[in-house]
Amino acid sequence: TATSALAGNWTGGYVGAQLGYGFGEFDLTNFNQPGDFDTEGAVGGLLVGYLQDYGDWVAGVEAQLDGTDLTVTTGTTSGSFDSIARIKARGGRDLGNGLLYASAGMAYGDFGGVSGVTKIDLNDPGYVVGVGYDYQLPNNWMVGAEYQYHKFNDFGTAGNDVGFGTLQVRGAYRF
Repeated sequence: TATSALAGNWTGGYVGAQLGYGFGEFDLTNFNQPGDFDTEGAVGGLLVGYLQDYGDWVAGVEAQLDGTDLTVTTGTTSGSFDSIARIKARGGRDLGNGLLYASAGMAYGDFGGVSGVTKIDLNDPGYVVGVGYDYQLPNNWMVGAEYQYHKFNDFGTAGNDVGFGTLQVRGAYRF
């Protein structure tokens, strides 16, 4: 006999915010001063999504838009991710008031900076994969945490690769 979900119903839309920390590496070969640069900083923004509860399992979609403080600086060259947009599928195990999930989708990064006197502005798609846990609170609220890994190959031009992770806490209102 199949087991049923423990308690909470996850079906419905939600809107909220997230805040956390990002860390990773820029591998910039087509840049004024090429090299591998580590970065870390704050990441935060808004999220909106919809989930469908299938009993033991939950699936849905989510869109996120984050501003970041992920910056690289070397000599006269500096740049940063100004924003990251994501759209992804989510799916996971219904644990009653808890939801343990995995996600995968598309990410879009906006990198801006200055190289000497030349303005750099790179915008390219990549992919994002992640894992997270959300918990239902009374009065239609939920809180959670999520780790996401982002990868942008040939970012802006061939040879520029960017990979970084984010770890964020999140809160949302379910309707």
